[in-house]
Amino acid sequence: MDFPDLYTPQKLAAALKQKPTPKQFFHKTFFRHNTFHTTESVSFDIVKGKRKIAAVVNPIHDGVVVERSGYDTKNTKPAYTKEMRILRPQDTQIRLPGEVPFQPMEPRERAGIIAGEDLAELDDRIVRLEEKMCAEALLTGKVTVKGKGWNAQVDFGYKVGENKIVLSGSSAWNNTSTSDPMKDIDDWRRMIVQRCGIQPTHCIVSSDVAWAIIDNAKAQKRLDIRRYEMGMIDPKNLPEGVSYIGELMLPSGVVSLYIYEEWYEDEETGLEIPLMPNGKVLLGSTQARCEYHYGMIQNLNSLNATNRFPSSWLKDNGSARFIQLESAPMPNIYQVDAFLVADVMGAA
Repeated sequence: MDFPDLYTPQKLAAALKQKPTPKQFFHKTFFRHNTFHTTESVSFDIVKGKRKIAAVVNPIHDGVVVERSGYDTKNTKPAYTKEMRILRPQDTQIRLPGEVPFQPMEPRERAGIIAGEDLAELDDRIVRLEEKMCAEALLTGKVTVKGKGWNAQVDFGYKVGENKIVLSGSSAWNNTSTSDPMKDIDDWRRMIVQRCGIQPTHCIVSSDVAWAIIDNAKAQKRLDIRRYEMGMIDPKNLPEGVSYIGELMLPSGVVSLYIYEEWYEDEETGLEIPLMPNGKVLLGSTQARCEYHYGMIQNLNSLNATNRFPSSWLKDNGSARFIQLESAPMPNIYQVDAFLVADVMGAA
């Protein structure tokens, strides 16, 4: 017997909305706006600003024509993910974790719980993919999506010496006696403000970089944690894996310092890969325009632009139920000049 009241796309989508979403620091901090496309591929613009001034002209002469600032348009296919779980009759016969042995559930009740848990896990996998793509975009200036019959890349145009900085020798932060992390961050912050006018708000680092800053004698004198002590930033409200260190009181302005520790499992190697690699510093602003784009769901039951499309169907004779979740995500950094990433720990 089929149970359409449990497994329609509308019911499945409602189940997703009721599930607490895993925390995504990169996604929720910088890519807070979604854009949807009713096409398989998506196009987005990358804007670079310039500080040009008005031309001076004699009032009796003709006006000076000012060309509009240009931008680069990128066209790509977003990552497409379509994963499923299979629910078989024998799965409903086994006691669930936490189920009271002396008050067993009915098989149909177990089937509903298992389906909900399967859908939640499929959604968690997409959430991790989205956060990995955010990390790749912010830290490398590119997003590459490869998979079964799928290979696409977007290059946001990070430039060495502007968006990418590499420290070595006595300037590397692991040389605590000669380096000056606070001065470096202040220089980089000023670089960002000069080229695009956007004030960086976040300095996100790996744990080894945080210790290099904390152990640096010059930085110790400058690190102001008063905002932390006064409760203006509540650590309890930070997502899991994120630690607030304090405010960097710089001549060019104030930047909040965070540690981000999160990993994902590589499908090929089985190794856990950090989203924020050792030795990395990310300087960016929540005011910069970034968006998450979603392409059209390639399913005849949808043919719509949405960030998730759940579906379910029975195999002939009811011997198995398939639960599937589809999404087509791709992050975009419009204002690339508002971000800078640095390798600061030098050679090992």
